[in-house]
Amino acid sequence: MPDGRALSLRTRLFVLIVVPQLVLAVLASVVLHWMARDMSRNLYDDTLKVVAHAVAREVMVTKGDLIAESLLTSLEGAIGDPLFYQVHAAGGRFIVGRTDAPPMPAGREYPEAVPVFYNAVYNGAPVRAVVLREYITDPELDGWTTVRVWQTVTRREALTLQMMGQAAAVVALMVASGAALVWFGINRGLSPLTDLRNAVALRNSHELRPIRRRVPREVVPLVATINSLFQRLSLELDRRRAFISNAAHQLRNPVAAIQAQADSALNARSDADRQQRLTDLQELTRRLSRLTQQLLRLDAASDGPDAQSCAPVDLAQIVAEVARRHVPAALRRDVDLSLDGVEGPLPVAANAVLLEEAVDNLIDNALKYGTPPGSALSLELSRARGMAVLRVRDRGVGIPREMHEAVFDRFFRVSTADDGGSGLGLPIVRTIARRAGGDARVEPSAQGCVILLTLPLVQSDEKTS
Repeated sequence: MPDGRALSLRTRLFVLIVVPQLVLAVLASVVLHWMARDMSRNLYDDTLKVVAHAVAREVMVTKGDLIAESLLTSLEGAIGDPLFYQVHAAGGRFIVGRTDAPPMPAGREYPEAVPVFYNAVYNGAPVRAVVLREYITDPELDGWTTVRVWQTVTRREALTLQMMGQAAAVVALMVASGAALVWFGINRGLSPLTDLRNAVALRNSHELRPIRRRVPREVVPLVATINSLFQRLSLELDRRRAFISNAAHQLRNPVAAIQAQADSALNARSDADRQQRLTDLQELTRRLSRLTQQLLRLDAASDGPDAQSCAPVDLAQIVAEVARRHVPAALRRDVDLSLDGVEGPLPVAANAVLLEEAVDNLIDNALKYGTPPGSALSLELSRARGMAVLRVRDRGVGIPREMHEAVFDRFFRVSTADDGGSGLGLPIVRTIARRAGGDARVEPSAQGCVILLTLPLVQSDEKTS
């Protein structure tokens, strides 16, 4: 089951796009705050400098009298904060204004004709002050006159906050609008994935057609993988259905025969007749058991592990061990069973149990159908073009050329005689071989039958391991 707690792709994309925008918005707000403070300070400082010049002119005109209240009120109305001033003549002689002016920070100088701004505290409130020295030629004020003007910073701070608030509102509006557009764009961009999800949801065990709808280029590999999965699943379901149908068909006759023999045994009129019926019943159950085992092995071979997931096994060793088990049966039939091997092992990547089953079926079929009493059965191992090769050569009547492929079909039998065969031996062999990357086929021969089993040899690094 998928983990439903994980973030959706839509949410993940939204977060990855919007979060950087939020970070940039915060950084922009900080920059705008500093810009607003600088702008407000420069604006008010320029105004404060103009006021200092006006105070200097007014003092010169009035010959050192107090500035008219109307002018001071007009200046305060223009800049919004209370104004205070102080004027000293040359030599530091006090002329007019406040006597308790906020002092300049230690170490600061009074350059001539250049305004000097500084921050201070006056009557417990923060103020911004400017000092301006001007040379005045006048009988009363002759020389460098020092004008000091200061004002509270309430209005300039309010202006800074107002400018920053407006900028922050614009940034927030842009971020919100951008987030809404991003969300809309993501939904539109992911709509093909939603359509793809709906298309996949429509598939079931009876409907596994490939998905043909148009999708973005980035999703094409995913759709190709899904279609490949559907194809493999469809083939597997068809194989399962065919297996069930064939199994039901093949099991029906033996079961019916067992039931008939059981009924006959129950209704037998003599002990000898009953014993014969029971003997026939035992043979039928033995055949049914073998048929069931072969059906299960065929299914296991069709659904077994791939060659890449199997450890290398030695084909020569497996053939020798299986041939050794068939020696008693060969001796009973007066058959010369021989093994012609090769020097060294024949490592192949295959399931050891299934490979042993394939070799066992080849030898068993040859002993049953291709080795008359007094004949020979040869097992020949070799290497050819990177393949391990096993030839099972008998001396029987052989298989007609037109049936060389048909004998590998399920339940196909060359002979119609009731010899206990199921027609599954060679299909099992080919299925196991192809599962391991090889093949099994009938090789044309002038005498008897030759079944050729080929399997790819493992690479040198696998041999070393």
